[in-house]
Amino acid sequence: MIWIVIILQLIISTGLLYASWQVWLLKRSLSATVLTVDGWTEACENGLQGSNPGLEIAREGVGSARKQYQTLQNQLAKIRNLLSFLARGVSFVSSRWQQSRKSSSRTSANSSTKKSSGIKQNVKRRR
Repeated sequence: MIWIVIILQLIISTGLLYASWQVWLLKRSLSATVLTVDGWTEACENGLQGSNPGLEIAREGVGSARKQYQTLQNQLAKIRNLLSFLARGVSFVSSRWQQSRKSSSRTSANSSTKKSSGIKQNVKRRR
């Protein structure tokens, strides 16, 4: 019976020794990973420290470009409104001019027919 207990103790001890060895390997692997990630982090931070002034200059440039774009948008809206107003004015003047032309041609046509025949004639005009 004692031999069974001793063999059982040896098997359990061997299993626990193997488990502790695996944990120790895992710890070494994780330590190496942490060192690698820390190195990458430091390299990235060092790289970004040199670019901060450049980023600030770029941000200022973007801000001024946005202001200029907004100013140009406002000017473009004013120009569109002005052109729309002018187009309506030209259209109005054109329609008035055509109406006055038609009315003057009707009166001259009516006066010439009255003079020639003395009688009103119904004449259909083509459009």
